Amino acid sequence: MLPSHTRTAGVRSYAAMPRDVALRRWLASTPMIVALLMVACSTVTNTPAQDEAWRRWEACRSQAPGSDIRNVQLDGRISFWANGAFQGRSMLDCLARAGKDGPALPEAMYATRPGGP
Repeated sequence: MLPSHTRTAGVRSYAAMPRDVALRRWLASTPMIVALLMVACSTVTNTPAQDEAWRRWEACRSQAPGSDIRNVQLDGRISFWANGAFQGRSMLDCLARAGKDGPALPEAMYATRPGGP
């Protein structure tokens, strides 16, 4: 067993700390942060507009190759990368056709993939 002066040297228990310092240390612990993030992310669901946008994207994904989705905003706006202007226009046209009979969504936007095709 270690001598008593080396066992506790520089170590403070949570009970001996001011309440705010103990709370900050507890919240800053990595397992606590991971657990809080997991709980927060598990409760996130898509809006109905996002679900509709994803349905349209899935319908067009194989018909307009060369495009990769970047994100779907809360209002259902799709933004995506395209290998070039032709692929981008093809996907925009397909998304418009896929949404012709469904609820109105904001027009999709694309950008040419960085670095070119």
